[in-house]
Amino acid sequence: MTTALPLTLHLLLLIGLYDFAAGLAGFTGQIEWTAIIAEFERSPALTFITGFSAFAIGGAITIGHRHWTDLPAIIVSAVGWVAAAEGLLIMVFPKPLLALSTKLVRNQRAVSLFAMALGFLLTVLALTGHAAPRAQV
Repeated sequence: MTTALPLTLHLLLLIGLYDFAAGLAGFTGQIEWTAIIAEFERSPALTFITGFSAFAIGGAITIGHRHWTDLPAIIVSAVGWVAAAEGLLIMVFPKPLLALSTKLVRNQRAVSLFAMALGFLLTVLALTGHAAPRAQV
């Protein structure tokens, strides 16, 4: 798939590797999602710092990548905005978000398989993609 910027492919690769690694860690039992959420509930400082980190990373992506020209660019830009919004929500309204997250991760293996599949797909898309800087930006 062709995209306008090499940066898009680099960010897509990092996002894909992150998703795959998180999924693999959950699938193999290296991490337990419900325990992580419970730890957040016990530690407002950890929750706030995590929210701030997500906001900062999402903000950095949105500042450096404001392109909605093709599917890879749309994915990267959307991930940046979602991460920034999620970070703000974690900082301001952690309890409802953690309650929703607890429901989502009840079946850790299924969630982990989904994350692995998505990560694999994004990684393949990034590695097989082609940047054509003359494409519309």
